[in-house]
Amino acid sequence: MALALLLGVSVPVGTSSNYSFGFQHACAADAVDGMKRLNLILKKLRDAMGSMKDFDELEKAGLDKKDVDRMRSAMKDKINQMMEDAIYAIRSL
Repeated sequence: MALALLLGVSVPVGTSSNYSFGFQHACAADAVDGMKRLNLILKKLRDAMGSMKDFDELEKAGLDKKDVDRMRSAMKDKINQMMEDAIYAIRSL
């Protein structure tokens, strides 16, 4: 800017505020995207937890206990992964 004064060149003074506004806008957009992602993860997590009751019904309906236990174990692993994803999404907000 000092060089601009020596040479008589005009330099816009308010550029830093424009950059900060752009940065704030980008951060707000990231936060909105993060909340959408978190809401989606939580919805899927609720659905997965609700489906755990279905395994009991399958067992009562006559499906082999070993098969039901295998499906239940896979769903527990999926639920644990979704909980980790939700925690990561919360921390990144």
